[in-house]
Parts: sequence; C-alpha cells; structure tokens
Amino acid sequence: MRTTARISLLTLPAGCDRATQPEFTVRPPEPQNSVAYLKSLCDGKSSVAIAQDITIRGFVTANDLYGEFHRTIVVEDASGGISIAAEGSPLADLYPFGIVATVRCNGLTLCDYGGKIQLGTTPGDGGAGCIPREELARYIRTEPPGGETPSAQLLTFDAVSARHIDTRVRFDDVRFADAGKTWCDTDPETGRAVATEREIVDTRGRTFTVRTAATCVYAKEPLPQGTGSLYGIIDYFAGKYTLRVTNREAEFSGTAAHSAATRPTAGRPARTTRTTRAGVTAATPPTAYP
Repeated sequence: MRTTARISLLTLPAGCDRATQPEFTVRPPEPQNSVAYLKSLCDGKSSVAIAQDITIRGFVTANDLYGEFHRTIVVEDASGGISIAAEGSPLADLYPFGIVATVRCNGLTLCDYGGKIQLGTTPGDGGAGCIPREELARYIRTEPPGGETPSAQLLTFDAVSARHIDTRVRFDDVRFADAGKTWCDTDPETGRAVATEREIVDTRGRTFTVRTAATCVYAKEPLPQGTGSLYGIIDYFAGKYTLRVTNREAEFSGTAAHSAATRPTAGRPARTTRTTRAGVTAATPPTAYP
C-alpha cells in the first residue's frame, strides 16, 4: 500500500511580521527656554522652587578658574546670563570657559540675592544653595562649542543696566585709579586677602567699581598700570553694579597682559580666549526662546 504524504504550504505575507521589525524612536529636540524667561519666574519677593520642565542652554562665561568665581558658574545665552551655585573644585575642569551647557532646571530653585536672580538649591544667608557635586550631571550637561567662543559686549560705564547682569562685557580705554595697589587688600591680623573693590576711570573721568574675590590667585599681585581693556561679568548687589574680572583678562599698555590664552594654570592645558574689538563679534550665544 502506497502512502501519500501531503505537504501543506502556508502562504506568508511579503516582508517580515510587524512584531519582528526593529522600531526606531525619533526624539524631538529638547525644548529650550531663554535665560531671561527663567529669571522672570522669580519676582524677588521669595524663592521659587521649579517644578516644571524648563531647560536653558548657553555658553559658560565664568567659573572658578584663577579663583574668580568661587562655587559658581555663569551661563549666558542671547537674552542674558545667570549665576548657578555648584559644588566641586575645580569647576573649571567640569565647565571650562566657552563650553556650551544645557541646564535642566526642574528640581532647582531660583532666588533673589541682593537684587540679582540666582539658580541653585534651597537658598541660605549667602544666596542660592550649591548643587551637590554628585548631582551636577543630573542637571547640567555640556557639549563642545563648535570652534566658537562667547563674545564680550563692548560697553561704556553709563550704558550698564539690569539686562547686563551676569553677562560678559568689555570696557576699553580705562585705567585703575589705585594703580600701584594690589587687586585685594590684606587682613592685617591674618595676612589673608579680603574681597576688595577698586575703581577704574574712563577717558571722561567717569568711574566704575571692580570687585575682586579673596579667592583669586592673583589677589596679592599689583593692579595693571597704564590704560587698556578689562573683561568680566557684570555683578549686582543692593543697588550697585560692579565688574568681576574673568579669565584674568586685563590688557593694559603698562603691564604684560594676563589671560587664559597667555597664562595657563599649572597642570592644565592653556585655554585659548579670542577677544573682540569694537564692532566685531567673536560668536553669538546659543539662541533660546521663551
């Protein structure tokens, strides 16, 4: 007896079963807000705990390189700048000058310290609390600037206003009224440098205050002599604007220029800093929208 085997052919649809197809999720770009919008959320009457997804993106324009901004970085976009309190030493290794930083603000706190809005954790007597070092990566990530560096806006003393707070500026054709003194005074009892304010004078005889932190590595060095340009961040406290020098950028006719480009810190590679002249912009800060 002959047995006939029947083979049943199953017709498969063309292509693969949907369950076996790889899926690719395209994530939209992370929405960004401007620094100006972020600062507008704090009315100055009380601190504001941020409980919504707000992200800012900008250049790092100040850090603790040369000890100029202790436990602080400044992030600046096209709308303005803001100080961010952070632990970690040196912060300049994590957030070097000119790096692009994206800051996720949900979980952080805005506070008004002496009339200036700061970002950090729950504030204390000295302003915003510092973001713990172990949590920095949660809130701040960085990316290369693509060959650009943040520019310094050329200003005259009388042009400084609230919108310039925590932004990088340059004053040209100025001299120190106290030339010959050191950047900081010294406490006669301890021998330690103390935070000090000095005056610079422009060609019209107007003055502006330069404030230097006691933590600066050049605190006990003499002030520049002659006339030149000074770069820094506009600070504000209790109705008074001051300039805080960044990257040790002081270009004066009577003194050898000191800057991040010419004076590298021991143990670290030199960080180049491209300066600007009147009417020339080195780079435009990353754009963000309200």
